[in-house]
Amino acid sequence: MNDAFLTELTKHFPQFAEKLLARSDADIGNVAAGASSLDLAELESRLGIQLPESYKTLLRCGREFWLFGGSIQFSFQHPFFHDFQTYEALTPQQKQVVKRKSGGAWPPPSQGMLCFAEFFMEADGDQVLFDVTKGMTNGEYPVMYYDHEDHPPSVRKLADDFVTFIDGFLDYEQWAIE
Repeated sequence: MNDAFLTELTKHFPQFAEKLLARSDADIGNVAAGASSLDLAELESRLGIQLPESYKTLLRCGREFWLFGGSIQFSFQHPFFHDFQTYEALTPQQKQVVKRKSGGAWPPPSQGMLCFAEFFMEADGDQVLFDVTKGMTNGEYPVMYYDHEDHPPSVRKLADDFVTFIDGFLDYEQWAIE
């Protein structure tokens, strides 16, 4: 399965594929066959939004894959919305955690964004998201990083679009070859 995935990745994301294949530590695993057009239409229907064509192209290469031993996970659970319950609906214990981590600010700043991968750049459990809150620009959503361990949890922009993100993240300091 990895060979077919890497062939498709090289065809559609040559810059990313070249960097990935140059990494002896990439540890590509959990690769699943690419999504069909029907799969993608059903996914968009379930989510109620249009996905960027660039992201759908990646899903056609492989619907699920992990990199670096699971530190980056594009999986069948993705994408999903960050849709937090109201503060009033939290349990007393949850409210204590919110107060301790964010001074009582709720919901987290990722509210309404679409998580498309687990991305443990700074902490296990961090994620990359599409900021869908303002709609698409030129067929793309900005790519954001959700740092859930930050106090308070934070979101910061990584790229204006998915291709810029996928082609560039292996150059980030946290993923650079030492």
